[in-house]
Amino acid sequence: ADTIEEAAAIAHLAPNIIAAEEPELIGTGKTSDVDYVKKTIEVVRSINPDIYVLQGAGISSGKDVYKVIKAGAVATGSSSGIYKAANPAAMVEEMIHAMRKAWNELQK
Repeated sequence: ADTIEEAAAIAHLAPNIIAAEEPELIGTGKTSDVDYVKKTIEVVRSINPDIYVLQGAGISSGKDVYKVIKAGAVATGSSSGIYKAANPAAMVEEMIHAMRKAWNELQK
């Protein structure tokens, strides 16, 4: 979904998961604003709380992964962040650790 409105429209189709990505940010290393992340999740859950929301666009570090998971996303995109990393394997590790840390903190 490119916009909050598009995410809402897609949510009415009852998919298992929606990937929310602002297209102008894809591959830029600049992530969506936390307000966009939270609003997208809020709108989708208000329509169908069983839909998972993945936030992508600009995810290029563990810090980015941590930020969107803490904002309520259940997953992130990361393709260009891994592909463009100097050490892709190390970046995957960093992102996995950041996701686990955020999930653990949300469980407290």
